[in-house]
Amino acid sequence: MEVINSILEVILPFEFIQYEFMKNALIAIFLISPIFAILGTMIVNNKMAFFSDALGHSALTGIALRESNRDK
Repeated sequence: MEVINSILEVILPFEFIQYEFMKNALIAIFLISPIFAILGTMIVNNKMAFFSDALGHSALTGIALRESNRDK
């Protein structure tokens, strides 16, 4: 993991990359994006766009609940 972190620090000369959670988030984006691209194509092709809409709303609800619990 340290090799990946050092590569990110060299490639991305931004200030936010010094934080560990930002490095983890960036790695997660790189891993999850191709999966979501494939799933999104399948959903639209099978005319199941309502399903992806429901997934998006449930994800936003989860984020909102997590942030509301963080304040306590």
